Amino acid sequence: MDNPHSSEGDMSSDDPMVHDSVSEADLDESLQMLKTRVGQVNAVFACFGSAAQHAQHFEAALADFLSDYNKLTKRGVSLQKLEALDQKLQKKTLGTLLREFSKYVTIQDPNVVGFLEMALEKRNFLMHHFFREREGKLRLEKDRMELLSELTGIDHILDQAATITQAMRIAMSEAISNHELDNGSKQGDTEHSKALFTATVKMPGDPQ
Repeated sequence: MDNPHSSEGDMSSDDPMVHDSVSEADLDESLQMLKTRVGQVNAVFACFGSAAQHAQHFEAALADFLSDYNKLTKRGVSLQKLEALDQKLQKKTLGTLLREFSKYVTIQDPNVVGFLEMALEKRNFLMHHFFREREGKLRLEKDRMELLSELTGIDHILDQAATITQAMRIAMSEAISNHELDNGSKQGDTEHSKALFTATVKMPGDPQ
């Protein structure tokens, strides 16, 4: 979008997340679009698409966490079996992935636990009920604006849920690596960081 040499609508492979770069011209165009009924309806569908994208990011983050967990805790398992486990993860629903995630991870902050569960509920409502229950609101401008606000909120929740899960995957991998190295680097790695919440990951051999 920001590339002066690209044609309008061209999405270069060099910038796969081109929609994340928003210029003042883009904002002006969006504001103009919201002044018309067609533009408002299109904006509703665009916001729905963005929320659905972040729902898939959340699902992928959970699958990636469980995939890394398998690789870190099943060191004796063959690569072929690990790949088979990954394929099974890709076929599981978001709810199933979150339940499996909860088997191995205990988050001490109930607010975070509740947030992830709420993200699951929002995703299910978005994909299975949103337009069944909200389609009638596309008729009036006031209602269309309410739809945009609701979708923006769902989008933000799902984006945050994906970010939290991705961060936990990275923290788990680093914690296990630091524990295995046992060279005193762990304290230095976290010296300037601030923990937002704590979580315990169940390892093989831990008591039930």
